[in-house]
Amino acid sequence: MIRAQELDQIESLMASFAKPWFIAGGWTIDLAVGEATRSHKDMDICIFREDLEYALYFFKDWDINVAIPGEHRLDPVRHLGDVELPRYCLHLFKGPEFLEILLTERNQEQVIFRKNRNITMLLDDFAMGSLPRPYVNPAWQLLFKSLGTRPEDEHDFRVYLERIDDRRSKAWLLKHLIQAGGNKLWVEALKDDLERENGA
Repeated sequence: MIRAQELDQIESLMASFAKPWFIAGGWTIDLAVGEATRSHKDMDICIFREDLEYALYFFKDWDINVAIPGEHRLDPVRHLGDVELPRYCLHLFKGPEFLEILLTERNQEQVIFRKNRNITMLLDDFAMGSLPRPYVNPAWQLLFKSLGTRPEDEHDFRVYLERIDDRRSKAWLLKHLIQAGGNKLWVEALKDDLERENGA
């Protein structure tokens, strides 16, 4: 198990959270390989939008803000109406503590990709790990990262490609990278990786 203060803190914070939640961001890749392969700037988690009211109550002692898409600013959240679509990203502050919560939609057992609602993933594939460290399937996270890659995203993809042996998720990622218009170099790398597995 990875030893990291950020993971210990999120375990403690979310221990009594009674709805589904998942660690998101770059930590998903490190949790999948069982090693911290790089430093992380912050901790992101995702919850389902249907559980927003519960989450606002759970974090009532925090200063809760919502990011306004396309405007690079935050607005305070006072009620559910402040977080209607297309708003999806909450920034929570409590003294020196900071937490980012991403609201994710689902239709029963299908989780919906925010950037292209025609893309979905089965909940059983989306949800990985288990309490106290549930996390998002790295393929799901990398699809987001592929739409605007930074150096840390390139690192995460390379770790995923080389160290994660999950053919089903890699095939899902390849298909939807093409559908979403994601990083073309990642498409080629995944094709090569899956072809090598076919020939093995």
